[in-house]
Amino acid sequence: MSTEPEILPITCQEVRKELADYMEDDISPELRSRIDRHFEECAGCFAIYDDLRKVIRLMSSKGIIELPEGFSVRLYQRIAGNSPF
Repeated sequence: MSTEPEILPITCQEVRKELADYMEDDISPELRSRIDRHFEECAGCFAIYDDLRKVIRLMSSKGIIELPEGFSVRLYQRIAGNSPF
């Protein structure tokens, strides 16, 4: 018999809502485990997380990047799940 606690599933919508806090490590350990498990099973949500992480890394670099017109709107829509990959 396993002594590990069961990790409750989390929906894609819930994961996307929590991404900023997940990246800032501003969530409970239980929620982090749920999101980590979701990433193992959902390539789409993991891709959004990975892309967002890369954008943040680029934005925090020393060079200034000129973003294309409408980039912020498209990024927000993608994170919110309103736009296809």
